[in-house]
Amino acid sequence: MSRKKLPFTRLDATADGLLRKMARGDEALLWIQARWDRIVGEPLARKVEPAALSGRRLVLRLLDPAWRKPVEATLPELERKLAVEVPEVKPRVVLGDLRAGTRDSGLGTRKKHLD
Repeated sequence: MSRKKLPFTRLDATADGLLRKMARGDEALLWIQARWDRIVGEPLARKVEPAALSGRRLVLRLLDPAWRKPVEATLPELERKLAVEVPEVKPRVVLGDLRAGTRDSGLGTRKKHLD
């Protein structure tokens, strides 16, 4: 009799999935920041970065003002991707009016879907 082969899952992938499902609060922001390039892709990651997470509200810092309109157009897609990455939080994304190195006012350009 032959043994049935079970699919092999790398331990780091399993741990990553478990930690992703458990991420909440500050850990969720750290999770998002650590995986930002993978979540949004390298070109967009060079133009916008996660700055703050308060409840479900994720504020993104715009690093290149010329990218405001393209980034705004991607916000619904980013929310869908983030809902998969951090399902316990399902962040609602807003684009802050800030550039790197400035204080976060907490104001965003997107008003709907806020808690």
